[in-house]
Amino acid sequence: MANGNNGSRMSPAEYREFLALVQIASIDMDSCSVRTRRENAGDNMNVDVVHKTAYLIEEEIHAEILSKYDLTITRTTKKDYALKIKCEYRVVLFAEKAFSEAFLDIFTDINIQPATWPYFREFAQNMIMRTGFPPFTLPLLKSTGPR
Repeated sequence: MANGNNGSRMSPAEYREFLALVQIASIDMDSCSVRTRRENAGDNMNVDVVHKTAYLIEEEIHAEILSKYDLTITRTTKKDYALKIKCEYRVVLFAEKAFSEAFLDIFTDINIQPATWPYFREFAQNMIMRTGFPPFTLPLLKSTGPR
């Protein structure tokens, strides 16, 4: 799987033109895990969410993107976590023309997290409640930036 930044460039106009030819075929959960250490829970917990992506052009008009989330709730350091949730989604894309790495570099930077964040947000909230921790809602995703 590629992680982007291969040096090629695509103009905003070229990106918008190609984006109009792209469809998301599916967003599926590939893997997930939840780990708790209740002895580390307490007041004023810190929440950290890391998002990473990678992509693979399967065929010229078929690409797959992995969107990985790693949520850690701690009181002090990540090593002393109270709750960890990891989740990986596979996003399948189809296009009317061949995908380029330049397009997928941009797409994974600006479009993939807004597409997968609601799935992860709901999953995390559900798992937090199932573990017996107090209800917690991850914030609305307001902006994304380069990885």
